Amino acid sequence: MSPGEIYWAVFEDVPAHPVVIVSREELNRGESVVAVIVTSAHFERRAKLPNCVPISAGSFGLGKDCVIQAESIFSIRKSHLDLEAGPLGTLDDLTFRDVIRAIGHVLRSDCEPE
Repeated sequence: MSPGEIYWAVFEDVPAHPVVIVSREELNRGESVVAVIVTSAHFERRAKLPNCVPISAGSFGLGKDCVIQAESIFSIRKSHLDLEAGPLGTLDDLTFRDVIRAIGHVLRSDCEPE
């Protein structure tokens, strides 16, 4: 499992959502990973926010215009990811960099991927 891969996540209280893996590969060998949620809700408004990264429909295996919501960063057990289906897609380096910068904005920190 690599940073930037997008998987379906199954949650108890909300419908399944795609998530982007943001934790480092060496940390992804355990039972949990760090991820950021992807949503199509309120795309027009959220796409303009500095804590969100807009993604066009058809990009990275996503069927709708979506945003990656950096303020929705969380740890999730791998058992809640659809690993059998594999990743929907993988962010390119530029988009992944934008996600890390958006996380930095949320944390009031300058973040850059290595």
